[in-house]
Amino acid sequence: MNHEIRVVAILHAKPGKAAELEAHLRACVVPSRAEAGCREYVLHVDEADPERFVFVERWIDHAAIEHHRNTGHYRAMGAAIGDLLSERQVLLLDEVPGQ
Repeated sequence: MNHEIRVVAILHAKPGKAAELEAHLRACVVPSRAEAGCREYVLHVDEADPERFVFVERWIDHAAIEHHRNTGHYRAMGAAIGDLLSERQVLLLDEVPGQ
């Protein structure tokens, strides 16, 4: 199926690692937004928990997400943040039709 996909990625830092995690996440924002298949790529921090970061993303299709996952900036971020995370959840969302 070829339609827009929304991604919500929730990344929780280990205690005392939020600033380091944020720096690595921020480094991925600008190059990700420049990818041809990206429509939105925004990093948020949870007001209730400043160690929880949330990416809200929109991609034109699954192929664009796969391309993103294979870029140098995404792979560098993934390698850098592994030891900084206590929890990671990634949701791929389709809009419910007929709303």
